[in-house]
Amino acid sequence: MKGVWKSTLLGLGLALVLCMGPAWAQSLSELQQQAQENQRLQQQQQARIAQLNRDLANLDAATAQQLGKLRGLEAQITQLEREKAALTAQITSLDNQRKDTEARIALLEQQLEGLKARLSTMLQSLYREKAGRYLPLLRAQSFTDLAVRTRWVGRLGQHQTDLMDQITTTVRQLNDERTRLQLLVKDLSDKRQARAERIQALNQNRASVQVTLASLKQQKAGRQVLLRETLVAQAQLQADLQSLRARITAELRRIEEERRRAEEARRQAELRRQAELRRQQQQQQANARPRDTAPDSAPVPRELVGSLQFPVQGGRVAEAYGAGGNDWQTIQGSEPSSLVAAAANGVVIDSLYIANLGWTLTIRHSENVATQYVNLSEPRVSVGERVYRGQIIGNTGGGVLIPSDEMWFRVIVISSDGFRYVDPSRYY
Repeated sequence: MKGVWKSTLLGLGLALVLCMGPAWAQSLSELQQQAQENQRLQQQQQARIAQLNRDLANLDAATAQQLGKLRGLEAQITQLEREKAALTAQITSLDNQRKDTEARIALLEQQLEGLKARLSTMLQSLYREKAGRYLPLLRAQSFTDLAVRTRWVGRLGQHQTDLMDQITTTVRQLNDERTRLQLLVKDLSDKRQARAERIQALNQNRASVQVTLASLKQQKAGRQVLLRETLVAQAQLQADLQSLRARITAELRRIEEERRRAEEARRQAELRRQAELRRQQQQQQANARPRDTAPDSAPVPRELVGSLQFPVQGGRVAEAYGAGGNDWQTIQGSEPSSLVAAAANGVVIDSLYIANLGWTLTIRHSENVATQYVNLSEPRVSVGERVYRGQIIGNTGGGVLIPSDEMWFRVIVISSDGFRYVDPSRYY
């Protein structure tokens, strides 16, 4: 029966840890690292999305400002165009008036030429008549006749003067009117030119604003493309993270199930072992023979013999290996929660908690030898970690059935046929 429960413990406990423990631990660690990396990338993408949203808000504000400026320029251009059109209409009207005035001037000049011709003819006729009448004046018969004749000649001279004054006044008025119209046309033309130059400057400003708006729209389109791509990447990262979390949850459930099964197997093995111990004690009592000799006197590997460090500092062997059929050595520390050290250099291959026995830590030192420490509080090392001879790995006192100052210490010899426990005292 003792060989049976030993084989069961090997199959369900140590062999499972030696072959599969590091694999699932590594798989879970990789999944957790991937999840952390995914979260880091998500934070970067979230920061990028926030920056892109700020850029888009700034671009929208700049676009609104440029649109307001463009609308103001267009309103000014429209007003100036209207003023320019009104000035053009006034200039056209004044040009028409100027043309009418020039036509009147031409007509008056033509009339003036006619008057001049008629006046010249009249004067010539008058001179001839005067010449013909002066002689009779000289031959006047009386003073009265002479006075009448002199008054008639004066009236002819006054009529000539009136005609000349009328012609001069008409010509001066026409010239003044033409000058006034020319000045008005010039003033309006200058105003129209000023409006045209202002319109040209505003058109240049409008073109510049339109270029700026086109650039802002292009930048906004680029930011929107980047934002869409970043949102898609963020959604993909979120989906990947959810998948990783699901895988981690499944892996944790699987690990927990394996631990539960291993704990159940160890508990069953412990129950069978205790039953076997009770049966052996009953057999000892029936045969009246002491059973405190070592249960296993088979030869052991010579490696590490004499080199293992005593695992409990300041402790002593409270119960030797084989006493009562035990396959361990009970070591008592100087106080509860005594320090426990690794017996030799090696790698932690198993760390398992059982409520009644506390934490069980298994360290493999070579291909053929491992040590096991039972009734530890929470270990200070983890599976896969390399430890060194004398390194503190925990404290006693993690279980309920074993006193808090004691620890069960096993030395395990591993072979191709399985494993067996040997007396630890052979290795000190």
